[in-house]
Parts: sequence; structure tokens; C-alpha cells
Amino acid sequence: MAASPEAVDAAFYAELRRHYDEEEIVELGTFIGFNIGYHTFFGTLNFYPMFSPDGRLVSQEESERLYGAAPVSLKGGERG
Repeated sequence: MAASPEAVDAAFYAELRRHYDEEEIVELGTFIGFNIGYHTFFGTLNFYPMFSPDGRLVSQEESERLYGAAPVSLKGGERG
């Protein structure tokens, strides 16, 4: 939906209908749309992971030291 909206065409919906009814397709699309929006918004806030690689709860300052200058989410999932 976000990366290739042109791919969400009649054939895409036809395949969805093989597995889901109309209400489920709307629910799924809404869930995906909200999550894309949330992740886009949160990415602008420069949040860092709450946990260190060893599982300790850490402050944003310590997390920034651990993970680098850009949060993991802004690096495409790669750790700094």
C-alpha cells in the first residue's frame, strides 16, 4: 500500500476475496493504513528502542549511545 500503491488493483482485491470477505478486507486495509501512518509519524520523532540488545530497559540517551545517531527504524531495520 505504501511502497507500490499501483499494485493494489482489481487483481489484488480478487486474490484477497479468495481468502477474506468484504468486511475483513476493509478491516485489514484499515489496520495496514493506520500502521503505515503510525510508523511514518513515529519515525519523525526519533524514538530509540526501549531495550538494549541484552534486554535491559534503557533511557533514550543510553539507547542513542547503543544504537547510533539514527534510530533503528530510520535505518531500514539495521542496527547501528
